[in-house]
Amino acid sequence: MSKTTNTPQPIELEWHQLELRYQSLRIHTASAVRHLMLSVHVYGLLVPITVVASGVQECPWVVIDGYLRILALKALGNDLIAATVWQVDAAEALLDVYKHNKSRTWEAFEEANLLQELITTHHYSQAKLAKLLGKSEAWVCHRLQLITQLPCFVKDAICEGVLSSWAASRILIPFARANSHHAEQFVEYLRSKPQTSRDIQSFYEHYLRSNKKIRETLIADASIFFKLETLNKLESVGQYTELPPEHTWDRKCEQILECLSVLDSTMPAVFYPQQTAQEQKDLQNKFLSARAKMDDLQRTLEATIHARTPHSTHGQAVAESW
Repeated sequence: MSKTTNTPQPIELEWHQLELRYQSLRIHTASAVRHLMLSVHVYGLLVPITVVASGVQECPWVVIDGYLRILALKALGNDLIAATVWQVDAAEALLDVYKHNKSRTWEAFEEANLLQELITTHHYSQAKLAKLLGKSEAWVCHRLQLITQLPCFVKDAICEGVLSSWAASRILIPFARANSHHAEQFVEYLRSKPQTSRDIQSFYEHYLRSNKKIRETLIADASIFFKLETLNKLESVGQYTELPPEHTWDRKCEQILECLSVLDSTMPAVFYPQQTAQEQKDLQNKFLSARAKMDDLQRTLEATIHARTPHSTHGQAVAESW
């Protein structure tokens, strides 16, 4: 390989000497940084980063490989980092890092980033890259499509580790095509409350099955869906009965609200002008029974709250007993 002529011994570099030109090529999640921080704290930096000369005096070294190591050492407060210098240009170094990778496997989105960088900045053709990487031109073309099809907010979410490449390509691309605004809102929710790819898929499938009003409710507060999913999973394995009664109350109220939204959206199709009075009466009976039950529950709730407030006689007795 071309890097056999490189400097054999690592050198120590300061942060201001490093140009982080290719930091966005790979995905660096917060959990991966924390994991590496622990490893470095216990064992030290086992593998130096890889750099090539930049030709710029103020920032003489371009980082080719080791961005996760840089994030971990900076977080630990280190001022220096060990680096191996390769005596090749940046494009050749990037290709070598990819072809002889011995660490984490490159994800499809990362491969797409690399190909786009080599084509746009270093002027490689798709045919030449396919030959150098031992891939087909169709493979190169498919990878590049991942970049061209993804909205900017999805690309950013992938780079931040909020979305996996799989979730982005299989879920967020069709989601954004269907409703870009809703997709962007959902990604914003995932930034603060990450979910697994399976749970994201479950949310999207539920979103597709829902009417317009429920979709808007789901996007306005996606946490409702994921809370229900968690409770359903616990219930399916027999753990639901162990949950506090407050969870049961919240879960059932959310289910009632969702049912009411469905009834509201289907009402025009159920009740129509040509309908007979008897048909309308039959259809209303169950609804009126449900409403009567809700009225009973409301009276019970008000009586319960009133009985337990400090202003009531019962409340005073309870307070005095403490």
